[in-house]
Amino acid sequence: MGRRLWVLGSALLETLLFSGCLLGWNSLSPILMELGVLAQDCYSDAGLPEERSNNTTPLYDGNDTAGDWLSPPPTVAASSPAPPQDLCPSQEKYLNLGFTVGSFFLWGSFLPLQLLLGYAYIRSLRQIGGALVSVSCLMLAYCCTNPPSLSLFLPFALVALGVGGGCVMFSSLMLPYILPDVTPIYPSLVIGCFTASATVFTIIKVIYNAGVPFVPILLGYGAISCAMFLNSFFCWNLEKKTVDEENLYRVHLRLNCYNAVRKEPQEKEWCQVSLRHKFRASLRDRERILSQRRALSFKKPEASVVPPLQESLMTPTFILHLLADSILITWMYFYISTLNLHLRKLTDVRHQADLYSSVFGALQMLSLLLAPFIGILLNNYSCLKIPRKDEANKTRVTHKRLCSGKRLGVVYGLRILLMCCFAVTSLISSLQVQVLAFILHIIVRTSMFMVNTTLYQCMFHKDHFGSLLGIHTIISSLLTTLQHPLYLLLIGPLQGDPFWIHSVFLALSLGSAVVPVCLMVRRSKHHHRFSRPTHLRLGAHPAKTPA
Repeated sequence: MGRRLWVLGSALLETLLFSGCLLGWNSLSPILMELGVLAQDCYSDAGLPEERSNNTTPLYDGNDTAGDWLSPPPTVAASSPAPPQDLCPSQEKYLNLGFTVGSFFLWGSFLPLQLLLGYAYIRSLRQIGGALVSVSCLMLAYCCTNPPSLSLFLPFALVALGVGGGCVMFSSLMLPYILPDVTPIYPSLVIGCFTASATVFTIIKVIYNAGVPFVPILLGYGAISCAMFLNSFFCWNLEKKTVDEENLYRVHLRLNCYNAVRKEPQEKEWCQVSLRHKFRASLRDRERILSQRRALSFKKPEASVVPPLQESLMTPTFILHLLADSILITWMYFYISTLNLHLRKLTDVRHQADLYSSVFGALQMLSLLLAPFIGILLNNYSCLKIPRKDEANKTRVTHKRLCSGKRLGVVYGLRILLMCCFAVTSLISSLQVQVLAFILHIIVRTSMFMVNTTLYQCMFHKDHFGSLLGIHTIISSLLTTLQHPLYLLLIGPLQGDPFWIHSVFLALSLGSAVVPVCLMVRRSKHHHRFSRPTHLRLGAHPAKTPA
């Protein structure tokens, strides 16, 4: 019991520390920009950046204005090297491209991990995730030791961090399949830890601003990820046994009977008496049933028919939800990648923009409370408590799906309403209003994965759940790569004003209002098929046919 609690608790803590930390890009990108990563085009040949130490000053002044950031560097004497621009457009483009690639692998790794699960244990996936996070921290630290020469390691570090975070989250979600009697709220806690994991880079940024060099911070963070690898190696030996205990019991019984027949006559009688004593209840029932002079009819169980996957893929519910959710996740990632640029547009003091960016990063911890609340709204765990114990499994599953299906439409409608509020608040040029916009962003982003899983559980065949979720994640991750062209459009023709981009995203996302209607229609027409067990029915003698 203690080992089981340790595995569950450590899985949640590791998910909080390592799974979605890449989504804290608004805190990591200013550090990389200050260190001069991917800034080869922003410096003269003699003015190459060096790593900041505790005694060096930052590359910017806290009293600079937004206009000074984008202005060319001042003229300096010929004897001193030309300093770089505080904000270099080409550097921001390269960093945003790295974040786009990393976020693609973070969200798109679910389908490959599902395929890999058939050949590897969950513990192996956990170890792969821990190793990739450690390697990513090592490559990122190595890149920051000499950014002008080693900046090309940054994309590989972000890819490793994205795949490692996907492995950590996926293995945490798979724990209920190998541990018995896990609380139904556990998957919601995993989603909440994944969303709140973006706060890690905010904490790193606060430590960095306090004067600690960035490379030792990364090395310490990588050392903690090595502890996750060791924990999974020693404590995650909890794979589910593939042998059915009921079949073992039946085989054992048949072997006992066979051995009793083959024994010597003097031992055979004692074996039969022993077997009769062990299975007295079943023998009594058999004699009682056979003593009743009635005909016994056996009903052949219905074969479990699995519809083809194409039938689920071509449904309007799946297609509309896939398009709506892909647009939404692209919107959320675009908002994360352009948050600092948007804040700099709203204020003239860079220190104030950094302060609000840190506040936004800390607010992501709200998902630890939001995710369980959304899970309760979606699943209504009280529906699973059926007072009558003699009801069939079909009734329990049907009751659960009806409860979840009804609440899914309500939660989906609330998410659309909150999404509209997020779009409106993000268009208002006020830092105070942007705090509300970011809270709404956290709520919407926390509910995305939970709504997806509930939708596929309630509205489609149970054998299609993994395939639908994997196809959904890989297609939506492909569409998230569109955030980089949108970023280039933002810093180019739109001159840093995201008004029109958010407006287009809002108009496209309003089409998702059709999905709750499709849910209601499909729920009323969809019938799940269940296999019925073989049962015994007592009836009268069949009528004799006349001669």
